[in-house]
Amino acid sequence: MSDNKENTNYGKSVEYSRESAEPCAIVKSQVESLTEQVAVNPTVIEPGPVFVKIPVVLAETNITIPVEATIKLDKAAMEIKRIKKNVFLTQSRIIPFSQDDRPGTGVLFIEGFIRKNIEYATQTCTTAGTPNVCGDIRHCTVEVPFNFTTRITFLRPPIFIENTTPSELEFFTDKLQGCDVCSDPVIGRNPCDQSSFVTEFFNEKPFTELVKADITEVDIHTNPTSSCKTPTEQMFTKLTEKVVVNLTLKVLQKQQVRVTAIC
Repeated sequence: MSDNKENTNYGKSVEYSRESAEPCAIVKSQVESLTEQVAVNPTVIEPGPVFVKIPVVLAETNITIPVEATIKLDKAAMEIKRIKKNVFLTQSRIIPFSQDDRPGTGVLFIEGFIRKNIEYATQTCTTAGTPNVCGDIRHCTVEVPFNFTTRITFLRPPIFIENTTPSELEFFTDKLQGCDVCSDPVIGRNPCDQSSFVTEFFNEKPFTELVKADITEVDIHTNPTSSCKTPTEQMFTKLTEKVVVNLTLKVLQKQQVRVTAIC
């Protein structure tokens, strides 16, 4: 009899805890109606020659950059779970003039970084006498900078118009008089008037587009420590990365192009 009562009370307590538990998620959905669309004929220009200003590809190049970086984690890690990588360019400068006997080339300066989000497993507790280990998954986001300079060959040279040399006009005068009223007047340039002429052209600046980035890397644990009980598990806080970044870049400039509009 005592056993049955205990079992009954236990069942009631379990049932009460289930009824009082809050739901972990609530989903609400509804079916949306389809809105009909009406086709619109676009307004176009008349057939014939048209001048447009569009980005023109000056050069396209593929560059391989070796990078080595040392990263220190804030907590000791057992294992790297995942590393998400993205490439960003922070600076792009082009010197479009060749300074040697290689015409049709320019020099490209690039700076950027690899944004890396590192997810790794940590050790918070172990079971005595067993190799069982439990822990948390942490993450660390770092930026690995890189820069390089390379020579590019233009498929189409950039268009630049140089500024003209300033021209100045001087005016004559014979009415300059010194302090001595008996002396002759000074004849020459009029210091009160001066005229100049200058023409300033504003050229389109070439710019760079990042087409593709391939990243290959090797992660080396620089200070691993292991236990005699669990030699298969290592703890480390530093890793050295040897990275090979392959970038495909396009160099462009906005230019006026003549096209023909057809019916």
